[in-house]
Amino acid sequence: MRLCALAILTFCFSLCVNAQTSPTDPNAPPAVPNASQDTARPQTQTPPDTAAPAPTPTATPAADTAAPAPTPTATPAADTNRPIANAQPRYLIAGTDVRASLDTPLSTKTSKVGDRFTATINYPVHDSAGNVVVPVGAKLNGQISDPDDDKVAGAIKDMGHLNLRFTDIQLPDGTSAPVNLTLISVHTGKPGPVSALGKNTQLGSQAIAAHAGVAALGRPIKGLAVGNLAGGGYVLSTTSKQVALPAECILRLRVERNTPLP
Repeated sequence: MRLCALAILTFCFSLCVNAQTSPTDPNAPPAVPNASQDTARPQTQTPPDTAAPAPTPTATPAADTAAPAPTPTATPAADTNRPIANAQPRYLIAGTDVRASLDTPLSTKTSKVGDRFTATINYPVHDSAGNVVVPVGAKLNGQISDPDDDKVAGAIKDMGHLNLRFTDIQLPDGTSAPVNLTLISVHTGKPGPVSALGKNTQLGSQAIAAHAGVAALGRPIKGLAVGNLAGGGYVLSTTSKQVALPAECILRLRVERNTPLP
């Protein structure tokens, strides 16, 4: 009996040994190791999402759409001697005062009927709106002639005289226009003495300012008288039979009718 029991135990023991040493089934799934037992293997658990939160949008300040203040620029002074440049017609207005400086001397000794002369505008001529229509430097053309009026011719035939007729005005750009001017007076072109009231007194300054236009002409030439004729005039000598008009003397004239200019 004991031998039988021993044999059975021996048989069971050998079966156990064979089971432990038998090869692993290749089709069996690999054994999952116990995480609590394998402390050397790194952690394979997916870490929590630690991405930074999306940035909070910030309000963009509105662009300043206001236009910058314009930089002030200096306004050039108006040129009071520049003629107006536009398409509107320009006119010499009847009654306008014209002043011109004689370019060459004239006299009864040297000047003959038919001789031409010129005078230079020395003060800008304006239209009714105040625009310059004839600038300083324009040329006034004239001619020595006989009086057209027989009565006048008879009255002055024995007196020294020069009859002046003004034919046209030539602008600095070369254009010209016929004119109808009457001679009013002839002046030296040199300013006269200061008023006896004195230039440093208020009353004297007012008097000078009131007569500034006449003062700029200078005194009337002594010994001469002027007769007005349409289109010109005659200059008489009151002291002799000779008339002499020096160069640069000022001829003061008046426009007789509205005259279109180029």
